[in-house]
Amino acid sequence: MQLSHYLLLIGLVLSTITSAQTNTFKDYKVIYNQGFSKEKSTNDFSFSDASKWLISKNGKTGKSLKCLGAGDYNSMHEGPTVVAVLNDFELSDFVIEMDVVQNGKDFSLLDFCIFFGIKDTEHYCYAQVASKADKKSHNVFMVDGDKPKRVGSVNEKGVIWKMKEWQRIRMERTSADKMVKVYFNDELVLQCADDTFDAGHIGFGSTNSALKIDNLKISAVSFETRSKTFFKSSN
Repeated sequence: MQLSHYLLLIGLVLSTITSAQTNTFKDYKVIYNQGFSKEKSTNDFSFSDASKWLISKNGKTGKSLKCLGAGDYNSMHEGPTVVAVLNDFELSDFVIEMDVVQNGKDFSLLDFCIFFGIKDTEHYCYAQVASKADKKSHNVFMVDGDKPKRVGSVNEKGVIWKMKEWQRIRMERTSADKMVKVYFNDELVLQCADDTFDAGHIGFGSTNSALKIDNLKISAVSFETRSKTFFKSSN
């Protein structure tokens, strides 16, 4: 296949994906938009260990939210230990997008997690975008008062986290088909469906990676405003 034909094929695929996303989410409106330009931006979140989160002056566009890596919080059920939960929104169907950069040590496992359906610290789901894929990594997981349970099939490979290079993450959650899809720089990297996915709060974090988040945007058709604090002495 000639290079020009190959590039044309890639363009058509990306155009098809974009068109499908536009039609599916055409009625969605932005309900939360955060560039972390002010120190008080952190007041919107509950943190598993607030000492590990701060506003950095170096973001993709202006400032960003910086995570220093694993903190003192120990998940009761071996889930990710660096967690930030958005306090005020309870969502079922939504799209969450953000820019993420890995800026710590280049561990064998680099990851970023998006949490959804959060009821409390013992009941939640999360999608983990990781640099390697196995039974415990790079998948969608559910915590139901026990250790994380993998929901999707084992993936063949993880993603390439280029250190100190910003990556675009997008997650789509649709209740009609019980589906969760996660995109890494517009490439679909995680997809699974499960009848037990439920509405709840959303958030993000990691197992132990130091990273930064910028240009956070959440879109939805509807939502419940229900403020909740998830961690003791979180802020």
